Amino acid sequence: MQHSTTTLEQRLYNGDRAREVLENEEFIAAFEAIEQELLETWKHSPARDPDGREKLWAYLHLLTKVKTQLTQTLETGKLAKLELEHQRTLKERMRDGWRSLTA
Repeated sequence: MQHSTTTLEQRLYNGDRAREVLENEEFIAAFEAIEQELLETWKHSPARDPDGREKLWAYLHLLTKVKTQLTQTLETGKLAKLELEHQRTLKERMRDGWRSLTA
């Protein structure tokens, strides 16, 4: 979980790292294989095994949480990038405005 004290640069860095994971072919393949295995095992588990079914569902939920956390980190990084670009634009406008006043 990210803290509000992280800098925009840190958020951008973390977002880039999350994107690398989420777009990595091996991660995608592993995630999909594990997800499919859990779903199939859960679907075919006997109704008389509620504890086993509950564990499978919990594993699937945890797997989803991992991907959700990475996606949130990616989105936070995208927002940080926009904010940094906005700050740079404001600084450039101020600098250009100051130059025009002193010219």
